[in-house]
Amino acid sequence: MLVLASPFLARAAAPSLTVSPAVIDIGTFFEGAPVTVSGEIPQGAQAVLEVEGQPTVEHLLRKGRRGGLWMNVGEIQVQHAPTFYLVLSTAPDLLAAGAKEAPWGYQALQQRVKFSGLLQENEHDRFFREFLELKESDGLYGMAPGGLKITPGPAGKALVRGTMQLPAKIVPGAYRVRLSVIPPNGGPPQSQEASLQVRMVGFPAMLSALAYEHGGLYGILAVVIAIITGFVMGYLFKGKAAH
Repeated sequence: MLVLASPFLARAAAPSLTVSPAVIDIGTFFEGAPVTVSGEIPQGAQAVLEVEGQPTVEHLLRKGRRGGLWMNVGEIQVQHAPTFYLVLSTAPDLLAAGAKEAPWGYQALQQRVKFSGLLQENEHDRFFREFLELKESDGLYGMAPGGLKITPGPAGKALVRGTMQLPAKIVPGAYRVRLSVIPPNGGPPQSQEASLQVRMVGFPAMLSALAYEHGGLYGILAVVIAIITGFVMGYLFKGKAAH
C-alpha cells in the first residue's frame, strides 16, 4: 500500500517567534525603545534574526571640490533600501564578511540596493559602504554577530532571544521580523516571520495628520510655533542676563 505523505508532516515544524512589545508608540518625548524577540529552534541549530523596514527611495547630495571649495556637485538616488535593517545571529561567523551566499546581512542587502545619478559604475561599492556608515550613525542599520543568545529549552528544543534598541529616528510603519534557522545537519534554512508596528501617537500624530491633510494650516501652525518659541527663548535669556 502506498500513502501520500503530507509535506507539512514531512518537513520540520517552523520555528516559533514572539516580538515584545509588538507595537511601539512614538510620542512627543520618544527617544527610542527596546524590543525583545524570542523563539524556539531545534537543539543544535543556529539562527539569524532580521528586522527590516519598508523599502524606500532616498536622495543624497554628493560633495565635491570646485575651485578649492567643498560644495554639492550632484545628487545620488538610492532605491530599494529599507528604512531600518538590523541583523543578529547566534554564531558570529553567520554574519562574516565572506558569507556572500547568505540570504541575510549587508552582502545580501547590497544585491538589492541600487544607486543612480552622479556616480560611476565602479563607485557603487564605495557608495554602499558610505551609505551603511550614514545609516549606522543614525542607529538605523546594524549587525550584531553573536547578539542572539541560545539557552536550553524543552526536550529537543532550544530557546533563542535577542534584544535591540530602536533609535529615536525610526519612522512609523510595519517592520518585518524574520527568524531563519540553520538545521544541525546543514540543510536549507527554515524561517518564520512576525510583524512589529511602529506608530505615531499624541501630538506627533496630530502634526503628521495635519501636514498630510491640511498642508496650508500646518505651515501656518509651524510659523506660529516658531515665533512663540523665539519669544519664550528670548525672554528666558533676557531674564538670565538681568541677573
